[in-house]
Amino acid sequence: MSNIITVGADYSPNTKYEFKSSDDELTLRKLELLPENHPVLHKEPLLWVFDPPQADPKIMYEIMLENMVYHKGLGLSANQIGMPVKVFSMRVDDSDNAIVCFNPEIIEESKELIPMEEGCLSYPYLYLKKIRPERLWVKYQNVEGKPVSAHFEGLAARVFHHEMDHMMGKTFLDGVSKIVLQSARKKQKILIRKAKKDGT
Repeated sequence: MSNIITVGADYSPNTKYEFKSSDDELTLRKLELLPENHPVLHKEPLLWVFDPPQADPKIMYEIMLENMVYHKGLGLSANQIGMPVKVFSMRVDDSDNAIVCFNPEIIEESKELIPMEEGCLSYPYLYLKKIRPERLWVKYQNVEGKPVSAHFEGLAARVFHHEMDHMMGKTFLDGVSKIVLQSARKKQKILIRKAKKDGT
């Protein structure tokens, strides 16, 4: 079983985390988000292989949850932090309940579509109105490789749908008109300047 291999900003292979033994617990290293123009974000990731495992899925599980919290996201895809595999983590409600989905798929989408402004960790301070299904029926594998079927509604469905874009090498810029994107980019620059001024 090999280490999880991630890619650096120059697209060269790099191991991006390290482990420290402390009372038999692993302290995981935080992984930084790849820049928005990084090739890994625009290429479909590889399936996660359980047999034989390409890496320890339990370690991957912990990495995904820890980095989702670290980056303050509702969801996080592995390719956003340099691991080009089909794995993402997401919050399923307003509490701290979260799941990690290996090899996720959307089985069915509701016909009811909901427009809502959303952001993406890979595009800080950029917000776009996206139309997504109100409900989803999905399946994925859990950390043990066992199949899981689930039904999501509302925000959870939106987060799952958003992360599935990453699983196909897409971003939330896809399908947005040039004029709308230009306007959003102007607002993004203002928000970035304000954040720097406020020291946030």
